[in-house]
Parts: sequence; C-alpha cells; structure tokens
Amino acid sequence: MILFYSLGLIFFVLTVIYYYAWKDRLRDKNNLKKDWQKFLNSESLNDIKKIAKYGDKLIWNKYLSNNQLHKIIDVVNLRITEFPELKKLENNAFNKKLHYKRTLPY
Repeated sequence: MILFYSLGLIFFVLTVIYYYAWKDRLRDKNNLKKDWQKFLNSESLNDIKKIAKYGDKLIWNKYLSNNQLHKIIDVVNLRITEFPELKKLENNAFNKKLHYKRTLPY
C-alpha cells in the first residue's frame, strides 16, 4: 500500500512540475512580441533603463530568434561606451550568442 501512495505522490509532483514548466514556456512565447516592441520603442527613445530591462527579458526568453539577438547586440554595442550600465546586458547577450553557436552531440 505504501508503494502505491509513494508512486502516486511522485506522479502528482511530476505533473505539477510539468504544468508549471509548460505555463512558463507559454508565457515566454506570448510575451516575446510585446517585449520586442517595447525594446524597439525604448531604442528609438534612447531610454537606457528600458533598453536594459526589456533586453534582459528578451535574452532570457526561450523563443528569442537569432536575428533579434543580433539586433540587441547591435543596440548595446552602439551605446556601451557612453552607458556602462549596459555591460550586464552585453555579457548576457554574448553568452546567449555562444549558446546558439554550440554544437549539439546529436
């Protein structure tokens, strides 16, 4: 009997974890377009705080495309000498670029 309770509890915990991971991926997918537009708007206004904020949100989004990543890198590289507060975003973008370039074993 304890075995069935244990297996049931493990199955329940795994289901809850999968549900929250699924919701996180769905939220990332739905927020990508909105965050991208806010990033582009911040770039046109030269609002450094919002560029850093939305750039960071985009960098951590699983659905960020390679073209969008290169646009973020270009925006940061144009402003990094004048605004050192973009250094963290520059490092995160560089790491994301390395992540995209990695070779997969399969």
